[in-house]
Amino acid sequence: MQLNEKLCAVRVFILILFLILSIQSWAKADDIFIDKLFGVKILDNISNYANKKDGVKQDHLKNIITFHDETLNIERNQDFDSYYIRTDKNYKIHNITARKIFVSEFNNFTNDCKSQKSTMVKMLSSFFNVPENKFINYFWLDPRQKAIYDDSRIEYSEKEISLILSAYCGYFSINENLVSVLFVSWITGDYQNKHVDGRWTKIESFDDKFIKTFLSKDL
Repeated sequence: MQLNEKLCAVRVFILILFLILSIQSWAKADDIFIDKLFGVKILDNISNYANKKDGVKQDHLKNIITFHDETLNIERNQDFDSYYIRTDKNYKIHNITARKIFVSEFNNFTNDCKSQKSTMVKMLSSFFNVPENKFINYFWLDPRQKAIYDDSRIEYSEKEISLILSAYCGYFSINENLVSVLFVSWITGDYQNKHVDGRWTKIESFDDKFIKTFLSKDL
């Protein structure tokens, strides 16, 4: 990569990070304090960012209300394709997520999502001054969608509230294409325990070959 290209890449990622994250402070080495993600505060009432009547209930998320991209009045970064926010039944926010979508044919699959996730983790690590080994890696299976996930996250507590900041890739078979999605999410530990652990299953780590094999079985 030429010097100008490197400088351009650095500027792009710095811009992304500053638009995505507003950092309140570091209290001590093992604690991360984030004021807002995409201009949204965790556990705020959704009425600050959307009309309550636009919320959608989904059968697989009990007592959770989802507000999709087009209904949200939030800070946006053009490097992501869409956003969603999820609240509890009292409209308190427990999940703030941005998505970037990559579509490829199975025979020509290149894991752009994984490389961008890795870059995002490096940037988060550098920005927070946290060693990359502080990010915990998980691999998940969602049998409902027949999807698999490669997840890198930081788990921490703020004001006795358990929180998770993560960058992860989801892999799906849609219309005979292999679709991968980069997610950047900020969720509460309560949401994780009740609505992720309950429907996602931890699995062993996987590589690109497994992704193609797993998702192409029903084609």
